[in-house]
Amino acid sequence: MALTLDDGPDPEVTPALVDRFAELDVRATFFLLTLRAERYPQLVQRLVDAGHEIALHGLDHRRVTEMPGKRAEAYLRDARERLEQVAGQAVTMFRPPYGSQSVASYRAAGHAGLQVVVWDGDAADWEDRAGADVARDAVEACRPGGILLFHERLEPDPRNGAPETTFDRVAVVSEIVGTVRGRGLAPCSVGELAAGGRMIRTAWLRP
Repeated sequence: MALTLDDGPDPEVTPALVDRFAELDVRATFFLLTLRAERYPQLVQRLVDAGHEIALHGLDHRRVTEMPGKRAEAYLRDARERLEQVAGQAVTMFRPPYGSQSVASYRAAGHAGLQVVVWDGDAADWEDRAGADVARDAVEACRPGGILLFHERLEPDPRNGAPETTFDRVAVVSEIVGTVRGRGLAPCSVGELAAGGRMIRTAWLRP
């Protein structure tokens, strides 16, 4: 199962995650916001040096579905190229913020050289509750061949602001990894997951 983390990098959480993942011998996929990557290039380099997979979550966190097709394509191409400059490697995957996707935005991503990657398991870690409850729900959402959505941090929504959470995200990730391993699942990056089998395409359309 693939472990993915959105909305980073974060100056506090990202280094701690890198250290914990090294202890756990886990590589994950980080869907980064390009503006934050440019603000914290040293954190992106730490992720790259540790063997984690760098993917795009957008230049910022706006909904690509609200842009005309050509504008969306230009936005995504610019965000990808700028993230590649920071990471020093090709970026081929994109996860739309909020999972918002239309036929036009899907095509725009493809034209911008990106494969859209969504999820089938959600930790619901945008709710402020006990970390043990977040970890429990995340584990229950994991399945063989699945992709789990988690967040390093929560980017504010222009419509609603950002929810505040108080649980320890690094501790929750550690608990998820330990528990799913106990159930016979091996957490990995999306690329590692794809290398082991055929990825499933789905009709994912959300406003």
